[in-house]
Amino acid sequence: MPHLALADPEAVPVGIYARKWLEAEGVWTELKPKVVPTLDVRATLAAVESGAVEAGIVYRTDAAISKKVRVVFVVSNGPAITYSVAKLASSKSAQRFVDFATGEEGRAVFERRGFAVLK
Repeated sequence: MPHLALADPEAVPVGIYARKWLEAEGVWTELKPKVVPTLDVRATLAAVESGAVEAGIVYRTDAAISKKVRVVFVVSNGPAITYSVAKLASSKSAQRFVDFATGEEGRAVFERRGFAVLK
């Protein structure tokens, strides 16, 4: 029986997102017994790379770093996953990072790594 690696669907964000999407698609109940929960998304990726499981659900940006896996499906109707950046402390280095991340150069770096940068 094929197995599916998935970051813990009860505790890890990517696993929670994946479970919610699989539930919405009506296949979670069928797939749940085949799920091999992992510590995090990188452990999921490693399980697939090693051949320990046949497939896994990871962020596209994580799959892009591997030369041993290939993306066979991209979810286009899943939950919106956004990351925010804000200065948490009054420091010059924190402000420099915010300026970089929100500036033209930083946005280009994120986009090259597979992130969609919102305006």
